[in-house]
Amino acid sequence: MDALTGERGQALVVAVLFLAVAALVIAGLRLAQDQILAVAREHRAGEAAAEAATAIAADAYAAELQRVAVSTASPRPTPDVAGVLSASGTRESARVAATDLSVRNGGGAIAAVDVLCGRGNVDVALVLNGRTYRAGFVAAECSQR
Repeated sequence: MDALTGERGQALVVAVLFLAVAALVIAGLRLAQDQILAVAREHRAGEAAAEAATAIAADAYAAELQRVAVSTASPRPTPDVAGVLSASGTRESARVAATDLSVRNGGGAIAAVDVLCGRGNVDVALVLNGRTYRAGFVAAECSQR
């Protein structure tokens, strides 16, 4: 009797096929897990980058309010929050901070950071790998008048 034509031989072939299918399933699950973890890492990096850029914008905002508050000029100057936030130095500092935290969290470099002052809010936006991440804070000086 041939080893593959008997019952034992056929059972062995079926067992090998089941093991091959199980190996494929495990490999597929590992690949899916790696993809899920990569997306989560990228999301974490994008959120961290947006928060870092927003912290820089908040520091610039607070510094402008402080500059006006300590002014002894009469009349007291009006804060130029929109100007400070849209200044190239502020945006570049925000981009550098965003890139730093993005890279530390497994993401890539940030090409640009947009800082918008309007509707009573400061909105900070950046793009990481084709996804936009936003953060912001309330700023009464950004209200339309």
